[in-house]
Amino acid sequence: MFASTAHEIGIVQYPGAQVACILGLTDLFGVASTIALDQRRSGQSPLRVTHWQPLHSGDANLSCAYDSAPRGNPKPRTLIIPPTLVNLPDPDVPAGVVSWIRNRHAAGATLVSLCSGAFILAQTGLVDGKSVATHQICAEALAKRFPQIVVDVNRRIIDHGDIVTAGGFLAWVDLGLFLVDRILGPAMRAATARFVLSDPAAGEVRCFTGFAPPATHGDRAVLKAQEWVHMRDGRGVSLAAMAIAAGLERRTLLRRFASATGMTPIKYCRDVRIARARELLEGGNTSQKQIAQSLGYKDVASFARVFRKAVGSAPGAYRKRFCRNGISPADFAAKDGSRQKKHVLEAGLHTG
Repeated sequence: MFASTAHEIGIVQYPGAQVACILGLTDLFGVASTIALDQRRSGQSPLRVTHWQPLHSGDANLSCAYDSAPRGNPKPRTLIIPPTLVNLPDPDVPAGVVSWIRNRHAAGATLVSLCSGAFILAQTGLVDGKSVATHQICAEALAKRFPQIVVDVNRRIIDHGDIVTAGGFLAWVDLGLFLVDRILGPAMRAATARFVLSDPAAGEVRCFTGFAPPATHGDRAVLKAQEWVHMRDGRGVSLAAMAIAAGLERRTLLRRFASATGMTPIKYCRDVRIARARELLEGGNTSQKQIAQSLGYKDVASFARVFRKAVGSAPGAYRKRFCRNGISPADFAAKDGSRQKKHVLEAGLHTG
């Protein structure tokens, strides 16, 4: 049986933080809590998720902007610093954010950074002399800005006990499951992973089909090609360019890529683009024209045709069903909870 108080996981919404990652992690922890409640018949959610943001620039006290289980004063025991969406965190990110994170750590919170979130973690001075994981795309800039830390792109997650750092594509999914394991145990991690990454049950709409990129095959060259594709959202990618990124001949890449992932590079790139399109449709007000252009489709009609074939629903209908505008992550998850199957953002395909 769980302890009388839920383990609170706070997520820092600093300026420029990737919203899709924040929502995706919130959903993942919500799924884990629901499964744990069902299996252990506990009356209280074992995980409480809060979002924290500064009210004013330089404010040393961040306010709680979202609470999945409001009761008493929220005090995160685990605090996640998410990545940015495109650019690296501003060197002048409000000083109050950095000092607040440092104070939370002093009060006993475990700090966790994802990809470029390591820049803000490094600003606290708490990882001086320590190894830090991040995405290879920002490793050089991180090492240059903070020469007192050791940047390591070869490990996806580095655990120092009170400080955890993660990098690599799908980092937020990996990290979320890692924390579920640490807080709720390996059985809950396995159950959550099956729920989040499995195919939909027979009879459910294809919109629930998730794209979970094979990442445990052990072929490092293919992983390099995969990451290269993800950093570009699958657009403007050629076999020749993928081969260069992987350091392989084209024929060798074709053979090894199919063996490692179970699909051709062309299909893989198409699936990444569709996953990114779904994220944009789910996450906000980006028009279909903007989505089509950003992902390299020649026009909206072409995008809609490909999307409908892949997902089984027109982009407009998909957005109407799954768009989160004005809906809290908890309410959104609750709406679909009766199905015992809900989609999870494929944002991790784009996060480092």
